[in-house]
Amino acid sequence: MRLDNLWPRLVDRFNTMRVRSRGVAVKDRVVFIGKRPRITNEGSINLGSRVKFRGILKGVRLKANPNSTISIGDRTFLNDGVVITASKSISIGRHCLIGDGVAMFDTNYHEIEQGSEVITAPIKIGNNVWIGREALLMPGVEIGDHSVIGARSVVTKSIPARVVAAGIPAKPIRSITADDDYIRR
Repeated sequence: MRLDNLWPRLVDRFNTMRVRSRGVAVKDRVVFIGKRPRITNEGSINLGSRVKFRGILKGVRLKANPNSTISIGDRTFLNDGVVITASKSISIGRHCLIGDGVAMFDTNYHEIEQGSEVITAPIKIGNNVWIGREALLMPGVEIGDHSVIGARSVVTKSIPARVVAAGIPAKPIRSITADDDYIRR
């Protein structure tokens, strides 16, 4: 094996060990491009095989509060400045593309009006989903397999499978044709 082929594998293994030292369960290995993600793990964080983090300008931040879970599927890509904070559960499927500056919070942290409760509800993202730049996902949303969320959209309600959704609040704009085994590149 040539040294230029070996070096990236050694770097990936070293990065995987660093992530595991934060109490993160890693299926295979993780890949970092640029800055390492900032991980605060007081709950449970699970990464699938070859999850890729890109932090050229601003690193990715993952925070699992006590008794919460963050789960990211195989070969999912998280771009610059992604923020994922779970108080209950955030689940991202396989082969997803998460654009730079995307934020996901499964709680609103504060009551909206006097006497109201703090909203905390799981977020679930299907497989092969593309979430565009600076989109915001609110508590309780689900995004179906193969869907695309437009840049700067605010997702306040669940989005079905195989649609393009955009806007504030995000709404389905059109449908997408995609076989079950289709993987976006």
